[in-house]
Amino acid sequence: MNKTNAANIIVKLHDTDYLNSRNKCQKAYVDLQTALMRYAIEQERYLDAFHLFDALLNGDLLNTTSYFYNVTGIKNYFNYLLTNEPEDQGYFVPFVTRADRRKQIHVGNLSYGSQSDTVEKMLLNDVMQSMAWKVAVIANANYSVMIYNGQLDIIIAVPLTMEWISQLTWTGTDELRQAPRSVWKVADTDPEIAGYIKTANNNRFFLATIRNAGHMVPYDQPRAMLDLLQRFLAAQPK
Repeated sequence: MNKTNAANIIVKLHDTDYLNSRNKCQKAYVDLQTALMRYAIEQERYLDAFHLFDALLNGDLLNTTSYFYNVTGIKNYFNYLLTNEPEDQGYFVPFVTRADRRKQIHVGNLSYGSQSDTVEKMLLNDVMQSMAWKVAVIANANYSVMIYNGQLDIIIAVPLTMEWISQLTWTGTDELRQAPRSVWKVADTDPEIAGYIKTANNNRFFLATIRNAGHMVPYDQPRAMLDLLQRFLAAQPK
């Protein structure tokens, strides 16, 4: 082994150790912030919990960048395949505010904001409060419920939803846990799988994962999203 090869191996080992060490530090930091959020929620300090969450991931209300952005360089926390939010996600605003569209949807001259910072700030104390009990009440009342995730979502990732569902207590808890996960295609002849579906309560409760989609499922996979809605409304997952 010559000195050059030896040096390269040492550098690679050093880089690997450094990356492993750095990754462990990042995980430890995320775990710590998560624990602090949990504690704040347990103390019913929901606003404090939100600010911890915002500093960790969103950065919506920060004067600086979030920890997630600092360690990944990714600004778009809705799809981990996209660094930035696509420009065309904002194209719908001039579309729905056109005079002919306003007339069709009967909104007159009411102002429209695609995402209101004022509304977000007024809801900050609600964001970190669990709505599980409300979902349980709705499901127990035999209303139809669908919970779906894009598989590429960051802010509401599939594993987080599955963990939340596993702790949801309602009359169909055991049925949903034991239900098989069906492979779902929009059309049987499609080469690609659209996602996966589980159901309970006579198909009134849908739990779906959509492949190749992030947080904005209708934007990423409009055909699959429409098909999923139609299956849900018809209570026919297959």
